Amino acid sequence: MNPVPVRIAGLGLVSALGIGRGPVAARIRAGDIGLHRLTSVASPIADRVPVSQVVELDIDPSAPRNDVLATEAVRQALAEAGLAPRGPEVAAAALLVGSITGDSNLAETRYRRKVLEQGAVPCVTIEPPAGRIASRLAETLGVRGPILTSCSACTSSANAMLTAVHLLRQGRVPRAIVVGTDVLTATLIHGFDSLMLLDVGGCRPFDRSRKGIQVGEAAGAVVLELANPDDASDGAPWLLGGASRCDPFHMTASSPDGSGAEAVMRAACAQSGVDPADIVAIKAHGTGTPDNDAAEGHALRRLFGDAVPPFASLKRYLGHTMGAAGTVELAAFLGCLQAGFVPACAGFAEDDPEVGVAPLRQHAPFAGGTVMLNYFGFGGNSVSLLVRMPRREVRP
Repeated sequence: MNPVPVRIAGLGLVSALGIGRGPVAARIRAGDIGLHRLTSVASPIADRVPVSQVVELDIDPSAPRNDVLATEAVRQALAEAGLAPRGPEVAAAALLVGSITGDSNLAETRYRRKVLEQGAVPCVTIEPPAGRIASRLAETLGVRGPILTSCSACTSSANAMLTAVHLLRQGRVPRAIVVGTDVLTATLIHGFDSLMLLDVGGCRPFDRSRKGIQVGEAAGAVVLELANPDDASDGAPWLLGGASRCDPFHMTASSPDGSGAEAVMRAACAQSGVDPADIVAIKAHGTGTPDNDAAEGHALRRLFGDAVPPFASLKRYLGHTMGAAGTVELAAFLGCLQAGFVPACAGFAEDDPEVGVAPLRQHAPFAGGTVMLNYFGFGGNSVSLLVRMPRREVRP
């Protein structure tokens, strides 16, 4: 017996490519790339390394930047779901947040000021962790249900969605609001730079000449509620389920043979009642790093053989948005599918024999069906989700 699907009632998106999934999908269709000069963080490499920074919101530098991004994404999602902040439906909901940066940008600002005033001093982070974002959002929205925060590297908000699915299916809450939000920080940017994992020209997922990631910031929000399996007439996407696994191969890398990623994809299909042969498109994780893209390519071949569905990474469009990637890439990918196309893999030009598979070079028409969304993080944490999109007429 297949598990009860979960209805995606509302989506919100704030990204370097734009605000709202409709405008973002239109820019992806046009081939636009969300790369900008770094201005939100003081950094000596700002002129050398472009980033995917949110530029269309007016943000007070002294405000918690994650709060601003998350609040706008939630506003969009609630509006689409027909819900009002501080209303009774929102009060009874669960709020789940996925983030890794929390208030660390404020901590960095205060430490920098302390160094300027006192000279060299020990670096001590005193800011509250990411859980404070959820607490403040709950207060703003009037949420009185369960409030949880997920911090599992790049799978943070994807894991938060899986937790929400469990809460809904157990009857713990009537609906859940899931938010992924992460911002650019000096620690984040210089950490990846020290690992030599940044591509100064922007990431090139699965390309033979790929060199690394492009860091980004964004927020995505999704409102989830149990679907009525007998009624799909409203045309809303259904989250069929998914799986979370840990592949303890290495602290910063996946199993090179793709076995870890394959395991989570197989588990997601089994737990969602989906035959891999029925999947019509895939949102790959596709960071643009040599090792991770090769591992993901091997995993796709291990699961699908010679019949790998059309797939693409969104990292060149949106940047690698860390813990926010779960909800951010869900909103952007579904926005493209609802607009009638599977997006091309921007940044990809030349096949890599080491990867073994090639993503879409051009946008492909989309007529509905079941799609897979993959997320793989540091420490081997991995999540795969299955979403069923309603059938639609394909336009030329």
